[in-house]
Amino acid sequence: MLPETAPATLPAAGSRLATEASPTLGDQRIPVLTLGAGLALMGLGIGFLGLRMRRR
Repeated sequence: MLPETAPATLPAAGSRLATEASPTLGDQRIPVLTLGAGLALMGLGIGFLGLRMRRR
């Protein structure tokens, strides 16, 4: 027969994280400049790919 095992418990780090208050969505704001720069870089990348495909 197989020996009985104790039920699995949460690790110490997991129980500690569960008790801490998680930040709300309002606290995690991203600056508008970061979003604009990301959109501009994405547009440049898509434009570059479009020009490369058009030349072939």
